[in-house]
Amino acid sequence: MLFETRYFWAVFTATNKETLNALRAIFDRSRTAFASSISIYEVYKLTLAHEDRTVAQLRASTIEKEFMIVDVSAEIAEEGARIGHRLKVPMADALIMATSKRLRVPCVTDDPHFTEVKRVWI
Repeated sequence: MLFETRYFWAVFTATNKETLNALRAIFDRSRTAFASSISIYEVYKLTLAHEDRTVAQLRASTIEKEFMIVDVSAEIAEEGARIGHRLKVPMADALIMATSKRLRVPCVTDDPHFTEVKRVWI
């Protein structure tokens, strides 16, 4: 499964233990846990806006350790551009959807923009 930014943000900011456990259960049942380098960018940027650089670095490091990171290749960039053009979604969402399609895995997100791929959520 490809874990999208909203998954990470939900895990890192969860205040409800049941929600956190349900989110972790998705990770536990994934055969291979992928994350786009775009999600690292987004989590880092969001964390800088709400916390500080130390927390941002810790969160990015956690993702890098626990997930197989997928960088944006030329193929993903081109497919992302097609998705972005067709759906009129933000670039990050289009690139992450393209990554999910390229890997042929479901995307773990609750984002309604993600109509091009199979979504998994609690």
